[in-house]
Amino acid sequence: MNKGKKKQEQPATDVSIYIAALSVNFRPAANPAETTHWFSTDEVLAAIRDIDPSAKISREQVFSALRNAGYDFCNRPGSHGLLLRWMFREKN
Repeated sequence: MNKGKKKQEQPATDVSIYIAALSVNFRPAANPAETTHWFSTDEVLAAIRDIDPSAKISREQVFSALRNAGYDFCNRPGSHGLLLRWMFREKN
């Protein structure tokens, strides 16, 4: 190993803090009829990067974090094509 050329790896950003922030205003929707907001994985990732441009987060991390938090995704009712979006229910 060449210590002089060894890259310093940036630690991955903890995605759970951003999912917790989402959960302040939203909860997982149980089905499409209950859904108030539809977001793609890229939209959630873009929102995280808007908040923290230095966040080292991948689409896969966002996907896994949302699934682990209980969020599910499907095609919007009445839409044509295959565009899956996460189902969010706004908290009152």
